[in-house]
Amino acid sequence: MAQTLALRLLVLVLALCIAQIQGSDGGAQDCCLKYSQRKIPHKVIRGYRKQEPSLGCPIPAVLFLPRKRSQPELCADPKEAWVQQLMKRLDSPPAQGCRKDRGNPKSGRKGKGSKGCKKTEKAPPGP
Repeated sequence: MAQTLALRLLVLVLALCIAQIQGSDGGAQDCCLKYSQRKIPHKVIRGYRKQEPSLGCPIPAVLFLPRKRSQPELCADPKEAWVQQLMKRLDSPPAQGCRKDRGNPKSGRKGKGSKGCKKTEKAPPGP
């Protein structure tokens, strides 16, 4: 009887160890299970990562990373046009256009051109 109890206890411990080892990679724990029904504005996104079914997730998806790290990732369908456009926008380097705070320390003092950016027209070439 003691051997039967010891054998059952051993089987239970082995079963728990195997379950823990299989779940330790975190693969399915971070998967999207459904897509967002709304378009996600680019202003709230800082990046993205792709989810592939070959890595153990049930659906292919793009997980957008919010600017606020306390917010959850947002799942989207990679086949949607707006998702592909948002990914391209995130992949492209930032525009080198005019920005109020670029190159100016935030000292609180207003300097020349601190009211914002204005488009300047090029003068036509002289005769």
